[in-house]
Amino acid sequence: MTEAPFGLARRAFPASPDLACYYPATGHEQALEQLLSGLRDGEGALLLVGPPGSGKTMLCHALIDRLGDTAEVAFLTHTRLRDRAGLLQALLFDLGLPHQGRGEQEMRLELVDHLLKRYAAGKRTVLILDEAQHLGVDLLEELRLLGNLEGRAGAAVQVVLVGQTELLQTLARPELASLRQRLAVRAVLAPLGVEEAADYLLHHVRAAGGRAELLITSEALELLARGTGGVPRLLNQAGHLALRLASGGGAESVDVEAAVEALAALGLEAEPAERGTEEAGVQLAEAEPEEDVRLFAAPGQSA
Repeated sequence: MTEAPFGLARRAFPASPDLACYYPATGHEQALEQLLSGLRDGEGALLLVGPPGSGKTMLCHALIDRLGDTAEVAFLTHTRLRDRAGLLQALLFDLGLPHQGRGEQEMRLELVDHLLKRYAAGKRTVLILDEAQHLGVDLLEELRLLGNLEGRAGAAVQVVLVGQTELLQTLARPELASLRQRLAVRAVLAPLGVEEAADYLLHHVRAAGGRAELLITSEALELLARGTGGVPRLLNQAGHLALRLASGGGAESVDVEAAVEALAALGLEAEPAERGTEEAGVQLAEAEPEEDVRLFAAPGQSA
């Protein structure tokens, strides 16, 4: 394992989603509560969309963690599936059910039988599909049909579609009108505002055992927050690189030079501070919070 810079206990900004590093940004928490509330209410289909790097996969892990043992969960992270048989096979595999050497209808019956038995035993099933923008109309329709499975007390299966915003274009197609009507929860993630983006960086350094305020200067903090546009994935990459550059250069902390160099290495520009900010650092608390989560109206309705 590579030694972490500045004597940190571990890498402050993981390369892949790590629930131990989850930062409860306002928009992410609102989206998470929307999804949890919809699942508790027994909604059959739910939607979470956001641009690349906005933290959708991390939110999936947080959702699964907060569901705990209240539901059986199948979580598909790779959804470039060939056909309905591929989807059914992936779901059976994730649920630990037999799938090899079986035809499409046989797999469908196996899955339906399992889902209904689990529901009869008092356990609901939640199907979470990340990168759902890769799912074609046929596969989305298959998921709708699975979501139609019901017991005496309500839906036996709940489907959570998670994807980039182009998923909305697919869902707007006439063939998916029935599925679109069932999307009772539609949460949207947006990048973090400057204040939360800066706090995101500090949170990760603290979680790795560092004294964040001493390891990143306020000026560097603002440069990284603004230069990444508040996109969590870019914040992770820039934060990690800035720590490496500063440590490798013998600096005591991440300064403006390390922040600018890290952003440049990622092809990002260091945005200057807004007018009116103090020389010692931006007054982050004065930044107006962005509305990170909002509900998308169904096609034909106003938002």
